[in-house]
Amino acid sequence: MNYKIAQFILTPPQRGGSVHEIYVAQPDANKEALAGKLFALIEIESNKADSLKVINFLINALNHNYYQNEKMILRERVASIKIEHIFESALAKTNKRLAEFLQSEKIKFNSSLANITIGVVYNDSLHFSNLGKNKALLIYKNKTEENAKYKLADITEQTDGREAKKNISAIKLFSNVVSGSLPRGGYFIFANETFSEYLSAKQILSIITALPPAGAAEQIKNTLNNINAYVPFLGIIIKNTAGELIRDMKTKQPIAATTKASVENLIATEERTEKLLTPPGLINTGGHSSFFSYLADHLPNLRSGKNKGSFILKDKIFSGKKSSWFSFNKILNFFKTIVSYLAAVVIYVYKILSDRKRLAEAAKQAAIDFKRLLIKIKTGALNLFYWYKNLNKINKILFSAFLLCLFIFSANLIWQTAKNNNIASQSAANELITAVEQKQNQIDASLLYNNEDGAKKLLDEVKGLLAQLPQKNQDQKDLYNKLMAKNGVQMEKISRVLRVNPTELTDFTRLNANAKPTSIIFGSQKIYAADAAQKAVYSFDSATKLTTSINLSGQNVSRLDFPSQDKNNNISYFNSNNVIVIDGKSDAPSTLSVNFTSAQPAIIDLKQYNNRYYLVDANSGQVYRFTNSGGKLTNATAWLNSKEDLNNTVGMDIDGSVYLLNKNGRILKYNKGAKVEFALTNIEPAISQASKLIVSQDQDYLYILEPANKRLIVFNKSGLFINQYTSDQFTDLKDFTIDEKGKKIYFLNGAKVYLIDAVHLESKK
Repeated sequence: MNYKIAQFILTPPQRGGSVHEIYVAQPDANKEALAGKLFALIEIESNKADSLKVINFLINALNHNYYQNEKMILRERVASIKIEHIFESALAKTNKRLAEFLQSEKIKFNSSLANITIGVVYNDSLHFSNLGKNKALLIYKNKTEENAKYKLADITEQTDGREAKKNISAIKLFSNVVSGSLPRGGYFIFANETFSEYLSAKQILSIITALPPAGAAEQIKNTLNNINAYVPFLGIIIKNTAGELIRDMKTKQPIAATTKASVENLIATEERTEKLLTPPGLINTGGHSSFFSYLADHLPNLRSGKNKGSFILKDKIFSGKKSSWFSFNKILNFFKTIVSYLAAVVIYVYKILSDRKRLAEAAKQAAIDFKRLLIKIKTGALNLFYWYKNLNKINKILFSAFLLCLFIFSANLIWQTAKNNNIASQSAANELITAVEQKQNQIDASLLYNNEDGAKKLLDEVKGLLAQLPQKNQDQKDLYNKLMAKNGVQMEKISRVLRVNPTELTDFTRLNANAKPTSIIFGSQKIYAADAAQKAVYSFDSATKLTTSINLSGQNVSRLDFPSQDKNNNISYFNSNNVIVIDGKSDAPSTLSVNFTSAQPAIIDLKQYNNRYYLVDANSGQVYRFTNSGGKLTNATAWLNSKEDLNNTVGMDIDGSVYLLNKNGRILKYNKGAKVEFALTNIEPAISQASKLIVSQDQDYLYILEPANKRLIVFNKSGLFINQYTSDQFTDLKDFTIDEKGKKIYFLNGAKVYLIDAVHLESKK
């Protein structure tokens, strides 16, 4: 692009009362050619953390709204769409999103304390919007005067006269856009108000016009550092280099030079450049190459006749027009030739294989040819040896020195190439490491200000960069593992992972060596664990720490699934054709028979709520409600208004509404039999192997267990993600139960019961 951009920013040694930032976009070459380069100069006269939030939001929003604008996509195909229209559209969207951001974050933003300049430079054109006291200074020459001096004009004084008097609202921070062309060879300076107060116009002109933008920025910083000021300075310098490129092309073009002289000059320049760039090594190859070239020029021509490999330019110019290679006849002839060759090879091989005598002769001839080859190699080696032996002493020394030099040269070339490759790869690795560390620091800053969306985007970028890091030696592996460990910690922070160290309460194998419990439930200060294989229900008293067993051998037990509790703390388990009930006071078992509505039900879950039982049947795609009457569950009623696909459903719970949990973590919610809209917030990693759902009766929480990922995930009943608990001790996670009054969570892992604190309940006000 025909412009250069440089920036400078000086912060006073003592912390001031303002927050300031300079942003210059770094799009790729294609985006820059299509949309130019976006820049921003922001100063908010407040040192509150809210000001930094606003600045970060403005930069991210502007960058996205401009480069990802729908008009930008159309501009790739429709050239009539102008940059200023896209820029104005991006500003309008940013105004709207800023108002929403301030409202959602509850930030009181005083626009009178903000000095903001947003702009975009594209080819020779410049478009910007200014809010507050920032200066826009134009440095240019008068076109009518050949040796005219540079002049300085303050654009803000010409454009902001009326706008400065208007009250700027938070919704329309950027209401006016200034557009114009940047003169060729001219400069544009955007700076805060203090810049023009501490530097005179003469000083600004002498620095900016005498140095390139990057050098001018450094000179300005050095000059301002010598001033004993306690105010910040920040600015952006933009130079239009189109005029310089044209002047350079005119001045560098030779006036009268022959082709030969141009080539000779080019070769001489190449040789000088090669001498400067050649790294120090064992051998200077340039001198040797010139020596061998001298020998080649003075040796007699061993070939007779003219050099057939030479190329005469006139033969190429006056040769006849070549026919296009992409023609039907040529393609047809090409395939014919291939087919004929393949056929000849197949026929030849077939004849040899089918004729044993000929095959034997061919094998014999191949053996003879191989022996002849070995004899030739041996003879050649002997001839070379005797040739060297017959050389006189001086020739032997010269030839040996030549071989030694050749070996050293080859070794040096290989070593230097390997060294350069190693340096290049190490430099690339260092750049990657620096980029990863910078982005990880940005992630920490985003998390500090609760910008989880921005942190997730940066985390995706870090993953891509980490995948490119080399791991050839132990140091690189250690550094990679260190960066990956930090990446994992940041991922867990974004995913709100709470790594817990659970406390073991009991191990049922101490009571029964063959114990294999499959579920647990908490009721009246006891934890019940069902073990259908041993026809028993184990109980653990949290007060006395006593573990006992309830024998169910007389109940014809084949399964003890879907534990649920009623208001009297009675625990129900679904058996194959009935329901086993454990009395909450005496632990005495009893049974309830069930009249199923279908011959072969596929029972997914059974829960009791408000003295009624609800059963999920995948085969019929229904939730049936039963009435407990006289020791039987009767009057089965289809509760859902219509049949549903429940093949992926793994669990159910009820709090007045019915919630059905699918294996992929999706929850279906029903009120009075009708499906209502309900969705959970996306989390990392996504749920794929959910096994159980618990809906709080008294609190605003949903709990989903996923043993495959060793975690318990907590949402509120609006579907918003709260946090997730995990531990490396969850090696055989089977079930969980919650004591919300005691703020405890119990897990069944193998035959052991673990306890953790429900942190999300403790933090609730």
